[in-house]
Amino acid sequence: MVISMKDENIVVSHLEDKAWCQHKDQTKFKWKYMADSTQMKSHGISCGVLVLPPKVQLPLHHHSPQEVYIIRKGQGLLLSSLSSKKVYKDSFVYIPKNVSHGLKNVGVGDLEVLWIFPTDCWEEVEYIFQK
Repeated sequence: MVISMKDENIVVSHLEDKAWCQHKDQTKFKWKYMADSTQMKSHGISCGVLVLPPKVQLPLHHHSPQEVYIIRKGQGLLLSSLSSKKVYKDSFVYIPKNVSHGLKNVGVGDLEVLWIFPTDCWEEVEYIFQK
């Protein structure tokens, strides 16, 4: 759904005010939507916060839109089919469209990641997991 600019407003949201979500098949991690057209009048961007507990991994996958990760807290490995790279607080990661990637928490505390997609909502992103 396209919403005209006149219907949109500046929105300030606070992480502590958002509800945690979990997928029935992925109960080891949780996320919150921060900007998403299913939650507010917006278009063209969706973002949220993902939390991976220690030793938990988001498996290798790809999707058609590009993505940005900003590591808010913790230590992890950004996984790809070619290599792994360390990420930690304040790391910035750009993931081109259709490039396989994953994320693993290698620290002792939670790995907290802000994700950003150029989509109206996260539901538009089709995750294709590698087998």
